[in-house]
Amino acid sequence: MSSKGISRSWGWAAAAGVVLVVAGVLVGLAGEVSESEPDGSKAIPVDSRLAYKVEYLGITCGRMTLESWLEDYQGKPAYHIIMTARNSTFFNKIYRVDGRIESWVDVETMSTLAYTSDITEKGKRKIKRYTIDREAGMVRAEKHGKVENIAYDGGPALDPLAFVFHGRALAGKPGTSFTQPILTDRGPVETKSMVGELKRFKTADGKRELLPVKPMPAEEGVFSRKGEFVYWIDPGPDRTLYRLDAKLGWGRLVAKLIGPADEVADRRGIENAGE
Repeated sequence: MSSKGISRSWGWAAAAGVVLVVAGVLVGLAGEVSESEPDGSKAIPVDSRLAYKVEYLGITCGRMTLESWLEDYQGKPAYHIIMTARNSTFFNKIYRVDGRIESWVDVETMSTLAYTSDITEKGKRKIKRYTIDREAGMVRAEKHGKVENIAYDGGPALDPLAFVFHGRALAGKPGTSFTQPILTDRGPVETKSMVGELKRFKTADGKRELLPVKPMPAEEGVFSRKGEFVYWIDPGPDRTLYRLDAKLGWGRLVAKLIGPADEVADRRGIENAGE
């Protein structure tokens, strides 16, 4: 199975100066042995819808929402994770982008069941859907209306969105590391993430010490755009995701939590959503 189709669904965000470059960063990673011995029973945090502003060079260039909950997916208990995004009014005049990315993860195996990317750029809608059936050894990939069945003989693995959400639960103390399997074009690959030292930030909930988690590629050039990615979480039991920091060759994108969201960021059908 190729992860390039999955990971590239995030490229629109970087290109439009909007949101997360998180998934595009994780292609073809190699694994390491965990040093933190995290609790493998920890699952995916369940969050109400949260809103983030995305900044480029200190200027707000977009909005993003993230949410997750438990539901039934084709007879299986699953985590449903959703990210929506849009660029700001100013950037919208240059290059309009709206998007919705969804992931369904099997509660029992902690493996992605399905992943969907629905992105509209400059009026053109692009939809990609991946359904993973490990028992049948098959991935059904639908890209822009064309369907392809791809053989899949790997074990459990996570799409990039689920990779970040599950990583929040697995992160241990500062100075430790943990691994997770991520979907790549070479099948599931154990991927190491390092947990850094606590750092104090001004947040929507006041000043807080946050824990940085940084995926560690084992080879250079695995980012869709060369750079690095770190996400910052509250070390407490809720593991709230406060910041996402993508350092790229052309600049830096930072998504910052601003509080609960009443609406999704994707403007399609919600044209009167505020900036």
